[in-house]
Amino acid sequence: MDIYEVELCRRGRWEQQDARFVAAGDAGEAAYKGARAHLHSEGDRRRIRLRVRRLGNGSPPPKLFYAS
Repeated sequence: MDIYEVELCRRGRWEQQDARFVAAGDAGEAAYKGARAHLHSEGDRRRIRLRVRRLGNGSPPPKLFYAS
């Protein structure tokens, strides 16, 4: 398992204040965990964009995901 940083995009801007750190096996699982935590805490049911970045040396570029 690795540590991933999950950032939300609101109104076309990436919100670093809303970034969540999750432990996951891959970027897809991290996106699922980050979106689920956001949707449950905020009660937001609209489509959101997520940027997932693995933390650590030599990590690949961030991946974009869409969740609804």
